Amino acid sequence: MWQVAFHRPLAAAVAALYAFGVGLAVTAAVASVAHQSPVDLATFSAVAVVLALGAALVWRRVRWVVALSLIVLGGQVAAMIGSAWELATGISSFKASQLTALGFDPTWAVTINLIYSSVAFGLFCWFALRWLKLRRTSKSLSSSSMGA
Repeated sequence: MWQVAFHRPLAAAVAALYAFGVGLAVTAAVASVAHQSPVDLATFSAVAVVLALGAALVWRRVRWVVALSLIVLGGQVAAMIGSAWELATGISSFKASQLTALGFDPTWAVTINLIYSSVAFGLFCWFALRWLKLRRTSKSLSSSSMGA
């Protein structure tokens, strides 16, 4: 049933989200080179590669990648809460200095993270609602066929 709930438009949306994440990671990797931060370069490069592979495998609907993606997308609610909290109460000085050292405005970076996490959680909700609807429809059909 998950295959029907995770239909082509949803797979395309998740793959597009991952592709956008690749763009963010590559941007950060380039900033790492410009600011001579090899550790950050390695980290952001790895993130870009993982997200690019994830996008391709989600598009192909590889079962374990889709399952892992749904868990990660659902968990983005925690990132949303954390980012919103940071924006409301202040970004930690450690994180702000890291972002500033890479040439990014900390408030904008956290705001972009909040938007990204919100879209990710929205995609999870889209899947969950489709799955629940299909499950209810399936139960209704099986109940009505048993009574016939």
